[in-house]
Amino acid sequence: MNRYLLILAVCLMAACKPATKEIQIEVEAKNPAEKMVMLVYHKTLAPIELDDNGYGKLTIEGMDAVYAKVFYGMASKNIYLEKGDKAKISFDAADFAGTFSFDGSKAPAVEYLNTVTLTEFQQEKFALPFDEFHAMLNDMANNAVKILDAHDLRGTGNFKKMEKGRIKYSYACPLLVYPVGHELMAQERFETGDAYYDVIRGYAVEDKDLVDIDQYREFMAEAAHVLDINGRDIKKMYPKTVASLRYIADNSKDQKVKENLIHHIAAPYVEIYGTDDIQELSNIYMTYVKDTMLIADFRQKCDNWDFTKPGKQAPQFTAVDINGKRHRLHEYRGKYVYIDIWATWCAPCRAEIPYMKELEEKFKDRNIVFLGLSIDQDKSKWEEKVKEGGLSGIQLYLGQESDFQKKFKINGIPRFILLDMEGKIINSDMTRPSSPETADKLEKLENI
Repeated sequence: MNRYLLILAVCLMAACKPATKEIQIEVEAKNPAEKMVMLVYHKTLAPIELDDNGYGKLTIEGMDAVYAKVFYGMASKNIYLEKGDKAKISFDAADFAGTFSFDGSKAPAVEYLNTVTLTEFQQEKFALPFDEFHAMLNDMANNAVKILDAHDLRGTGNFKKMEKGRIKYSYACPLLVYPVGHELMAQERFETGDAYYDVIRGYAVEDKDLVDIDQYREFMAEAAHVLDINGRDIKKMYPKTVASLRYIADNSKDQKVKENLIHHIAAPYVEIYGTDDIQELSNIYMTYVKDTMLIADFRQKCDNWDFTKPGKQAPQFTAVDINGKRHRLHEYRGKYVYIDIWATWCAPCRAEIPYMKELEEKFKDRNIVFLGLSIDQDKSKWEEKVKEGGLSGIQLYLGQESDFQKKFKINGIPRFILLDMEGKIINSDMTRPSSPETADKLEKLENI
C-alpha cells in the first residue's frame, strides 16, 4: 500500500510542477566559416555564437509562440516555436539552404513556412472601390487558408490557429492604408464612413493567443488610431502614439492583449525617438503594463537613451582652443578627464576657478586632464577671459546648443563630469572642485 502511495505522490508532484515557458534552440553547423547564427523575431536580433565545433544554443523566455527567421550570412530560413519547445537546427555551412534541418515537434510547421509564401496583392489594386478591394483581400486570405488546411500539421501545437491569424491580419493590414492608397492609385479621395470603420472594427477583435503575431499587433495598434474618433486626425508622431495608447487602455478588455499592445506601441517609439518629454507615454505604460519581462524590455530601451549612465561612452564634442584649433574628446584617451562646463557670466562658475587651480596643482603630473568647456553665447567674452590668464587646465570653447550639452541634459552650470581613461562616464554630475570629497574621489581612481 505504501508503495502505491509513494507512486501517487511522485505523480502528483510531477503534475504540479509548472511547465517551462522557455523556448530552447540548439544549433549545430558543419564546416562553419562564420561563428554566428542570427535569429530575428519581433524586430529583435538574437545572436547565437558558435564554438569551435560549430555548436551554439539560445533560450527565449516569456513568449507563448514565436515566428522567426534564422540567418547564416545572407541566407535565411523560417521557423516557428512555442513555449516549452526544444528544437535543434543543423546545417552544413557550405550549403545552408540545401542542408538546413529542423528537429523538433514543430518540424511540419517549419516545412510549411519554408515552402508556402503568402501571395502579395498588387499595389494598383488600391484603385478598386473599397468593397471590391475588401472582397479581393478576403479571397486571397481564404485561398491561403485552403493551402494551409491541405498540409498535415498534426502535432504542431497551436500553429494552425496562429497561422490562420497571421494570414488573416496579413491581408487585413492593407485595409488600414486603403484611404491613402486609393487616393494615390485612383487619383480620387476616399471618404471614410461608417461602412469603412465597421470593417476595421470587425477585424479589431481581442485574441490573447495572437499577440505574438507581428501582423496582428501591427493591425491592432494602427486600428486603435483609425477607430479613435478623438485622435484619428492627429498626425504628429508623439501625440498620435499617446492617443493610441489611451484608446487601447480605455477599450481593451483582455489584460494580456492590453499589455502587449501598449508595449508594442510605446517601446518602438522610445527605441526610435528617445526619452525626451515622454511623461504621458511613460505614465500610461507604467499604469497598465504589469508583465515583468515587458517592463524590463521597455526600461532597457529607455536606458539605451540615457547617455549619462556610468559606464556609457561619453558623447563626442568638437571645441576650439584660443588659437582656433579644433579638438575632440577622444584626444584625451589614456587619461582620466575632469570636465568643467562653465561660462564667463556665471558667478558660481567663476567662484570655482581658484579651487580648480588648487585641484590641478594637487594632481600635477598625475594621469588626469582638467578640461574647461565654455558654453558662452558670446565667444569674445570667453576669449577675453582666457587671455587675462588665471584659468587652469585646458580651456576650450564649446558654445551653446551642442550635442554634448543636450545629451548630458545640462540645464544649469557649473556642471562637472568625470570620465575614465577610455572616455567612459564615471560620474556625469561630479562634485565641484570646492568640495572636500572631490580630491578624495580622484585619489581613489585606479592608476591615477
